[in-house]
Amino acid sequence: MLKMIDPYDFEDDDFDLENEDLFEIKPISQMTEGEKLQRFKRFFDSSSRAMLQDCLFRLVVREDGLGTLEILCPNEVVRQRLSKKKRKITNNINTCWSHIRWFSLCVQQDGELHCQTFTRNGNLVTR
Repeated sequence: MLKMIDPYDFEDDDFDLENEDLFEIKPISQMTEGEKLQRFKRFFDSSSRAMLQDCLFRLVVREDGLGTLEILCPNEVVRQRLSKKKRKITNNINTCWSHIRWFSLCVQQDGELHCQTFTRNGNLVTR
């Protein structure tokens, strides 16, 4: 027998969610660095997430507690594409880490690490 459903009736007896944990969002202060990194990646569109999938990440924290998120890109093409998204990167960093003040887009060439470092405003840091 077919059951008719009233599209205007939002009281559905078959939709029983007793487990409130399904909707509980973990506060950033309780997240591990790995969970924060996963959160950081989720804020990007699918094409950017695909590029980030091939990158390596590390947090470098100075003695004063401030730090840099280093993104090691697999090649120069990925680094150039991500550098065009620096505003999105800084916005996403701000939602995950309060102590990260810079981010670097790095690529390894001829056995050396070459990095471009940006402020939280997306400005290139010249040294």
